[in-house]
Amino acid sequence: MSSWGSPGSVRWRTRRPADAERNARLAIIQSRGRRIEAGPLPGRGQNPGYYCDQPLNAFRFLVVALVSLALNAPIAHAQTPDLPALGDAGGEELPPAIERRLGEQIMLQVRRDPTYLADPESTEYLNSLGYRLVSVSPSRSLDFVFFVIRDPMLNAFALPGGFIGVHTGLIITSQSESELASVLGHEIGHVTQRHIARMLAQQKESTAMAIGALLLAILAARAGGSSSGDLTQAAIMGSQAAMVQQQLNFSREAEREADRVGFQTLVEAGFDGRGMEGFFARMQTGTRIYEGTAPAYLRTHPMTVERISDMQNRTRNLPFKQRADSLEFQLVRARLRVLQETTSQGWRDQLEYFNGQINNRTTHTEYAARYGAAVAALKLNLAEVALQNALAAKRLAPGSSVILDKAVVEARFAAARDEAARDEAIRLARENAARHPLSGMAANHYVDLLLKTGRNQEAITYLRNQDAIARTEPAYHALLGRAYEGLNQRTLHHQAVGEMYALLGAVAPAIQQLEMARRASDGDFYTMSEIDARLRELRAQFKREQELLRESGRRSAESAR
Repeated sequence: MSSWGSPGSVRWRTRRPADAERNARLAIIQSRGRRIEAGPLPGRGQNPGYYCDQPLNAFRFLVVALVSLALNAPIAHAQTPDLPALGDAGGEELPPAIERRLGEQIMLQVRRDPTYLADPESTEYLNSLGYRLVSVSPSRSLDFVFFVIRDPMLNAFALPGGFIGVHTGLIITSQSESELASVLGHEIGHVTQRHIARMLAQQKESTAMAIGALLLAILAARAGGSSSGDLTQAAIMGSQAAMVQQQLNFSREAEREADRVGFQTLVEAGFDGRGMEGFFARMQTGTRIYEGTAPAYLRTHPMTVERISDMQNRTRNLPFKQRADSLEFQLVRARLRVLQETTSQGWRDQLEYFNGQINNRTTHTEYAARYGAAVAALKLNLAEVALQNALAAKRLAPGSSVILDKAVVEARFAAARDEAARDEAIRLARENAARHPLSGMAANHYVDLLLKTGRNQEAITYLRNQDAIARTEPAYHALLGRAYEGLNQRTLHHQAVGEMYALLGAVAPAIQQLEMARRASDGDFYTMSEIDARLRELRAQFKREQELLRESGRRSAESAR
């Protein structure tokens, strides 16, 4: 799990013995915690597709899962007491497919956390930027998911399996797109070199308590916020505190390795390699300023003199390359400045901030300030103010942008006073989605407006024929579920919600929804047959998991005796 972090297949690099593979899967099942009952369909005031009652704590989740995995899985012999050579996947410690599955289960809990920011604009931009880097990296065959955490702390992190989170604070304070790309490149380097699996391998002689304390300390340090320091200190207390503190950060060699891979990826993707050097320099300044209360990034990625010198040597011979920041980079920074706030007063402060930039002409990107003001005004339900600023941002921008197009439509819809005005906004949303056929953000927005105006069948028809939101994405089935609910088609509604839960890895709620679909009995023969087949599949999976849990309980009882 590094600090700093679509679809495709994850390859099996090794074949684990049957017992060890079973134990690894058992660790994933155990990490889910107690049974989660399915809640109502999300979508009205909630993040679509991610609602369950009784959310579990992500810290506890990862500790339990990885401790179980580390204790049950056989560990390959390392080449040295430190790290394998550059390019060694370390696959024998933790096969990539198991690591990916573990990451998916962790993300179930991350998405339920209030700091998880399910914002289509910033998520689509971050994944676009991330995949520009992935496409030229050694890990181009792996799946990556980039997501945003609402936290002002300067931080980013990588979870098992290629899930990379970035704090809003880091995006906002990045002084160039190359700086932000350098952070993502570094995190991609950690994933490529599988440093998480190596860290677990180094703990093969430790007790469960020591490994658990280590992992809790890592997550606490990366959580940011005012309490993270206390969490970290509590996690590293006990008889093994010295060992835990020593292992809290990646080794120097791991950091240098991620630097090398990240820098190469950054340059090959066409970004300014000096972005990483500039970020390092500001981190070094931050170390001197913050000292004992350093931000999470500085705690988990210490800026050593050797690392900074190495990066300066790498950039010294680079040809001069002044890369202009993208329009989307400036817009997302302005947007996240607003979304980082969660109160009306915070949004008012941001509206005042952007108005000050506009009136005093203190910004060279007035279009971004106008867009930020529009986002803040929408949060404050000031629809006319939002529309004026969104139109001004679009007029001043140096190029076209799906983000600005959406902002104009969103403001028009909010400011609409009659059905004709709302129809016009929906027409513009449809045109926006047509101009950007691969933008999930544009497609999602168009469908959302259709559902808000009761055009449920039109939304279903569009979803069935569009290509921007994949059928394998939970959001696709969440939107379908909302549409079927609006049409009072209960069987199809529960089927869609059940599939959403299944794709999220929540098997029990998925079964519950499909059972409700069967009881509704308003579907045709084909639909009911489809539901029956899916129920058999999920019940068999749930039964296997329960058998593994019972077997684990018996073994634990025997070992206790």
